[in-house]
Amino acid sequence: MDDLVTVTTFPDVPEAELARDRLKLEGVTAFVLSAQTTGVMPFLTASSGGVRVQVKREDLAKAKEILGT
Repeated sequence: MDDLVTVTTFPDVPEAELARDRLKLEGVTAFVLSAQTTGVMPFLTASSGGVRVQVKREDLAKAKEILGT
């Protein structure tokens, strides 16, 4: 997990999961972080930095291109 970097953040879980699924379709493994916190305590989403989509460091450039970030 130490080699994961954040590609982008979203205000809610469904958007982050859509991004993860899009990356997966393009062959990039991605992870959605903070999903459990926002599900249980949605008021913490903004203060925790949102729902993060992370990928391996070596996939960062490709992921940014795919998501347009």
